[in-house]
Amino acid sequence: MPESAWKNLRKESAFLVMLLLAAVMFYLLNLGEAQFDDLAKIAVGWVVFGSLMVFQRLNMFKRMPWRILFILLCAYLALRYLHWRTFETLVYNGVADFIGMSLLYLAEIYGMTVYLLGMFVNLWPKETKLIPLPEAVSELPTVDVFIPTYNEPESIVLATVSAAMQINYPREKLAVYILDDGGTTSKRNHASGGLEAWRRRYRLKRIARDVGAKYITRESNRSAKAGNLNHALQYTKGDIILVLDCDHVPTKDILDNTVGQFIADEKLCLVQTPHFFINPGPPDKVLAASGSSVDESEMFYRIIHPGLDSWNASYFCGSAALLRRSHLLEVGGISGSTITEDAETGLRLHSRGYRSVYVNRPMVCGLSPESYNDYIIQRTRWAQGMVQILMLNNPLLDRGLSIKQKLCYINSCLFWFFGVARIIYYIAPSAFLIFGMAIYYASWPQILSFALPYVFSTTLLMHYFYSVSRRPFVSEIYETLQSIFLLPAVVSALINPRKPTFKVTPKGSFVESEYLNPLAVLLYIIVTINVIAFVIGAFRWHSFPEYRDVITVTIAWCGYNIILGTTTLGAFWERQQIRRHARIAAHGKATVHFPRLKQSIEVDLIDKCMEGVSFKIPIGIETKDREDMLMIARDSFGNQYHIEGVVIRAIVSGNVRLCGAQFRMTSATYPETVGFVFGDSQSWVNIWEDPRRMGGTMKIIRHLFGKGLKGMLLCVPMTLNSVLKFVSAHFLVLIKKEAA
Repeated sequence: MPESAWKNLRKESAFLVMLLLAAVMFYLLNLGEAQFDDLAKIAVGWVVFGSLMVFQRLNMFKRMPWRILFILLCAYLALRYLHWRTFETLVYNGVADFIGMSLLYLAEIYGMTVYLLGMFVNLWPKETKLIPLPEAVSELPTVDVFIPTYNEPESIVLATVSAAMQINYPREKLAVYILDDGGTTSKRNHASGGLEAWRRRYRLKRIARDVGAKYITRESNRSAKAGNLNHALQYTKGDIILVLDCDHVPTKDILDNTVGQFIADEKLCLVQTPHFFINPGPPDKVLAASGSSVDESEMFYRIIHPGLDSWNASYFCGSAALLRRSHLLEVGGISGSTITEDAETGLRLHSRGYRSVYVNRPMVCGLSPESYNDYIIQRTRWAQGMVQILMLNNPLLDRGLSIKQKLCYINSCLFWFFGVARIIYYIAPSAFLIFGMAIYYASWPQILSFALPYVFSTTLLMHYFYSVSRRPFVSEIYETLQSIFLLPAVVSALINPRKPTFKVTPKGSFVESEYLNPLAVLLYIIVTINVIAFVIGAFRWHSFPEYRDVITVTIAWCGYNIILGTTTLGAFWERQQIRRHARIAAHGKATVHFPRLKQSIEVDLIDKCMEGVSFKIPIGIETKDREDMLMIARDSFGNQYHIEGVVIRAIVSGNVRLCGAQFRMTSATYPETVGFVFGDSQSWVNIWEDPRRMGGTMKIIRHLFGKGLKGMLLCVPMTLNSVLKFVSAHFLVLIKKEAA
């Protein structure tokens, strides 16, 4: 039996054994607990949690079959809590209370569902091995590189096209296309923006001509990105399509590490690779000030996607992916019935029985949104698109998908409802403490027995799954940031799934100064409500001793909401970003030659970008501002780069001198600079694997909480101003009505 088939058999067997053991464990333990008193039930919960702590300390859970046992114990505590919540805490005590209690219970059911599906997805992550290309050029498939663009700056497109032209692949087998949706016929004929569309068309055609690429545009912008890609399919003929967003600069080895998969498997339709971002997104910039430089999307691409891949459910993510043309045409090209055309296309390909592979090596470098407004636009599109897939192409009803694929896709769709659940969690304790709504019935022994072991075990499991890319508590910050704005978007898509339209995420913008984004006012209001509830709760605790158990629980809950909300408020600060090019951490050495000194010096690289480079030199080497230099560097493939520059600044730090140099950029040297900055995927791997990026959890919380308190003080006048405007506007309306 082939090794791959043997691994699949072991994985399938492990899954079946897990289901069987889960059923037996839950039945036996639950049956036994029915006879236990409160003290025994508390002991069961904490003994199981203690076992998880032992597993973590001994690092046993990283190996099979201990990994499955660890996940099973976490699942048991979750199902044990759910059983208790369902059969012992749901009490009818009036219509209003029942509605509030039901909403909270449904939010918990949602959270539990996503939690258990996450266990399934991450049960046995797949490590795809790279398949080398055959030596004979005749055996290689032809590859078309599609670079769709709409309104992004031409400088962004130029970098991506220049890098695409340097990809390691036989020239006769590779074609690069700029797909210009900003210079379509309809845009050029438009009364207001026609002139700019003509200019864009000419500029992009010139870029294509200068670098050796090809240019394609179309009549209209119908179906947005999906329509742009499908139009290009009609005028190209490559066996494989590499799709790159225009800000996703590829490394030279992207085809070396992916095309072999297609040669080895004729039923392979898709190879997806990670999205790696050169600049931090808005919340990541604030986190960076506390020592964390991990991108928000890294958890999905480093951890979750290999889990999806283990169930043949790795789906198309819109860029940094290769698709087989013949299979793509069989499903009608790129799907366009939803605004997440990528995931929908992956779903249709999987439904036909085709396979996908995820290569977990970053081989593109893209741009994250710079401002919160752009960030919310992007997340709203993702959320609404996945809701559309759920409503219009429900994976559970797709007969072509396996059960495992259905579970993976439904998990990806359900994830985006977190905004609804998060808002309910914020409102629930305040509803009880302010209005006296009885929505959660529990005593202290029950909380100790069922709730706390479950809550703490979720923290352990999340740390186990995602510790290489996410600190505890940080996920809650990201979700809270988005929840207020995604809630109406998700509800809108649920009511009318055909209404959402595709909106391009703006790229290349700048934030000129630090300020608190006005969007923070909404979160400030929610935090303020919880603060009021906390104070009222203290009075209720003193006045109603018979309800102190549940009052204590909800006060603690409000306290957590206040801390989480205030910390998240700190992440709403827009940090200054005025550099045209973000700095990228660099590793390794280079040789720098100073003509004035008539000597060459080996230096340690610090960071790099398209504008220049920083490096360390020995303290004894004196440099002058504006003096010439020539840098000679090598990448992990052995390619050598000769780049001229000028020393801009030099400072002494300890026993080394830190130098910053600016490149002398010309049209002739531009491609070599692109190759040096973006061409080596090992640079991105080194950044991924650098443990110093994570930052300390408490340091992150302290930093954000301090920023949040500062934001709270700023929000007071902002809120009062908004209230006064609202009241005055309505007052004027009343006056006009009276006058009429």
